[in-house]
Amino acid sequence: MANLKIPYLPEMYPEKSSIINERLLASGAMINIAEINWKDFPYKPEIVVYTGYCDQRLWLHFVVRNDFVRAVCRNDQEPVWQDSCVEFFIRQGDFYRNFEFNSLGVCLSAYGPDRNTRKSLDNGNMAQILRFPSLNAENLPNESVPSDWALTVGLPLNLLGLEAGSHFLANFYKCGDESKLPHYVSWSVIHTSVPDFHQPEYFAPVELVKD
Repeated sequence: MANLKIPYLPEMYPEKSSIINERLLASGAMINIAEINWKDFPYKPEIVVYTGYCDQRLWLHFVVRNDFVRAVCRNDQEPVWQDSCVEFFIRQGDFYRNFEFNSLGVCLSAYGPDRNTRKSLDNGNMAQILRFPSLNAENLPNESVPSDWALTVGLPLNLLGLEAGSHFLANFYKCGDESKLPHYVSWSVIHTSVPDFHQPEYFAPVELVKD
């Protein structure tokens, strides 16, 4: 897989999510989350991510289509992977971070060297993660009907240890362990016998391109 090059997009105003989305759609790097790694789970919603970064944040705009939307979790650090979930994992050095979001923007995040040795992100840093979901608890679609949704998140660069020109490894995912049709889709291919996103050896190269 070729390196993902994420462009610099200045003047991204956090209080104006519509402007952020417009900039990402027009000038961000677009990737498809489309790899079916396990034949026992063939269902694949359509998932595209538009990404860019500014001086303060890495921006990810997830667009999901034909998803059976499950959104049970309401509080950060709940098991959002059981809901309709999009995920970003990033590896730097000997450890990696996982950022997992359901369709309401509820986030689970931790860091550590492997699946079994993780430390949850503290409340102060969780509060710094901006989330702009297209759905809310009042307008959730019927879980039995395929629906579309979107989520934009802004991850602080200082939390990620990134700056212009940074190179790192990452993967993007879409899952829904307890949704109507469980699925496990990735950007970079994973070669394991069972579904497992905690596989940093299969992350792909990413670069924050300098302006």
